Amino acid sequence: MLNGGVGTLGAFLLALSCLIFIHELGHFAVARWVGVKVLRFSIGFGRPIWRRQAKNGTEWVVALIPLGGYVRMLDEREGPVSPREVHQAFNQKSLAQRSAVVVAGPLANFLLAWLLFSLLYALGIPGQRPCLDAPEPGTLAWKAGIRAGECVSSLEGGAIRTWQDFELEWPGAVRGRGTVTLVTRNDQGQEKVHPLTTAQVTSATEEGVEGSGFHLWTPPLPPVVGQVIPDSVADKAGLKPLDRLLRVAGQPVETWVQVVRIVENHPQAVVEIELQRAGQTRRVQVIPRAVELPNGHQIGRIGISPQVTEAMRRQWTVLDKDSPLRALWHGAVKTGSLTLLTLNSFGQMITGQASLDNLGGPVRIASLAGDSARLGLLPYLQFMALISISLGVLNLLPIPLLDGGHLLYHAVEWVRGRPLSAEIMSLTQRFGFFLLAGLMVFSFLNDLRHFFNH
Repeated sequence: MLNGGVGTLGAFLLALSCLIFIHELGHFAVARWVGVKVLRFSIGFGRPIWRRQAKNGTEWVVALIPLGGYVRMLDEREGPVSPREVHQAFNQKSLAQRSAVVVAGPLANFLLAWLLFSLLYALGIPGQRPCLDAPEPGTLAWKAGIRAGECVSSLEGGAIRTWQDFELEWPGAVRGRGTVTLVTRNDQGQEKVHPLTTAQVTSATEEGVEGSGFHLWTPPLPPVVGQVIPDSVADKAGLKPLDRLLRVAGQPVETWVQVVRIVENHPQAVVEIELQRAGQTRRVQVIPRAVELPNGHQIGRIGISPQVTEAMRRQWTVLDKDSPLRALWHGAVKTGSLTLLTLNSFGQMITGQASLDNLGGPVRIASLAGDSARLGLLPYLQFMALISISLGVLNLLPIPLLDGGHLLYHAVEWVRGRPLSAEIMSLTQRFGFFLLAGLMVFSFLNDLRHFFNH
């Protein structure tokens, strides 16, 4: 869809601007609905580069720094208000009306994610069949009686239709439960129930499906390059589609799995690849890019995928597609599960159960935006849905200056029967500013460290 750094930046700015617009539009729409006058609707901060005054008095602005936005409403606490407009001031509205205006922004992000996921399910999301390879002896999957060729059909009663579903649902399904039920189906359609015990589940929560012995079955693919990601390590080294790999790091290869394993075991190391192209043997050198897994382990990636015939594709993949009505339900379920997963991730970072190194900033998000855009429209829309959920959850955190902080003020006002004093509001907002600024700097430094290390 897009190539190069300019494409990555464009994909990032487009996605971010759309998500900010939807968020602020939620605030704007509910504010107008309850009778609050909106003075300015801004996408971005700083000096305006485009502005337009609407007939209703709202100034629409696109500002220079596109890392946020705001809706400025008429409010007696922020400046003088004429007597004829005082009924349109935000502070004059009831507590319920003000809370509705505040919560509308994050809800708009969740609504967008729901609509995007629903659209994706209606169009059809290609996924890998959740069929399992043989687990290693002693792993959770092996102890549960999993055997090669079985396909996961449900986890804790929830339907599993793709390998991606299984990876996504696994952490939430096993966390905090006494027993977990996994159901598989073989080639003959016979189902088998695999109960997982508490001790097994506890040991499996951190490693994910792969660390628990569940491995995706893949058909035996020849070591022939199908696609080369633009600007990847492989692309810069000169690898081309239809190249047949003969040796990697001095080891002969006969299957694609062998290629993957050798490359994964050589992050940031020089690897020589011997290949055959148009009947001629060539040699190229690559340095696999280091990719860090959730468990902290690093693997190598060079940016190539195998050649897959249509027959193999039908055997290996499934189109996760619904009717329009079913897609709406499936989109809601997906949005809900990802919201809970995001909340849990934030909670683990706050409590120290997960590393703050996982906290990404604008550089990492821009990289993900570019990667998803290069893969096509559907992956890009999926990326936007995921970031929209993250934006909604982030804004609901009870930190002053965020929507969650304002909701916390409203909760205190409801308990006390009166608002907090201006002095306390000012003090907590300064604290919130420094906290958010610190988080932004930390995430940006994380991005830089990740960029230079990988």
